Amino acid sequence: MWRYVVKAAAWLEIVVGAIFVVVPDMPCELVFGARLDSISRLLARWVGVSLFALGIACLPSTSVELQRTAVLGLFLFNAAVASLFAWAGAVAAVHGFLLWPVVILHAVIAVALLPQLLSTRGRWYIASVLDEVISRSERK
Repeated sequence: MWRYVVKAAAWLEIVVGAIFVVVPDMPCELVFGARLDSISRLLARWVGVSLFALGIACLPSTSVELQRTAVLGLFLFNAAVASLFAWAGAVAAVHGFLLWPVVILHAVIAVALLPQLLSTRGRWYIASVLDEVISRSERK
């Protein structure tokens, strides 16, 4: 089940990233209800390239290690986007009619990925990543 969620989430990021690169005004107006100026158009395209790359990196692989990394990366991305956009909808003055559906979609994807991260293998992986980060910071 989780493999399908990862694959669907990865392809969603690829498609949305391509849309941001090609026509950055459209998703910004639909989600935030805001028109772009020159610098924000550049930043929107940068976001598009980042989403596209994230989607490519998270496409399911035959390597177990890469699959776990993809799940963790997609979970963190979707949880952060849901939180950031929910904050924007509650506090900021920028929101379009697709803002809350986007928040819900990213929250649902994050929740769908959570069981894989909380499984025995998932906990082991998260613990090993945290251990590696701590040991790197101690060496510096």
